[in-house]
Amino acid sequence: MNQAAYIKEAVSIFNSINSHLLKHHFAKLNHDIPPKQFMIMKYVYEVKKTKIQDVAEQFDLSMSSVSQLVKKLESDGFVTRSINPDNRRETFLTLGDKGEDYFKEYERVDQYIMDHYYAQLSIEETKQMRDIARKLQGIVMDDSQGDDE
Repeated sequence: MNQAAYIKEAVSIFNSINSHLLKHHFAKLNHDIPPKQFMIMKYVYEVKKTKIQDVAEQFDLSMSSVSQLVKKLESDGFVTRSINPDNRRETFLTLGDKGEDYFKEYERVDQYIMDHYYAQLSIEETKQMRDIARKLQGIVMDDSQGDDE
């Protein structure tokens, strides 16, 4: 096998793993949240508080697209918008009560997956997987930054 074949096989395997985990473990969390809304909500969860402008930049979306996506998340109680008191043209996003509940359950499922599946790998195998992922991320990100020039 050549390197390209190994890469395609590895990507296919990881896609299969992710598909299985989504179908069998994360599906009950869905709440009919479309992927773009989920990505925004996960970003808000990770950074705790962000500006709508930062979300638009992070996902390379227009401000109007982000506003529409956020409007639906807000109406469903997943995120909360608030005006920046120091700059009234800026709007902050934080998780709403439903978003907080969603990610409590998300973390519970994530922990189950780590305990049930990934814990079967040795620490050394886990480090190797992480190191390879970091290396590939660095290669991709360095190359992507060159595209902006």
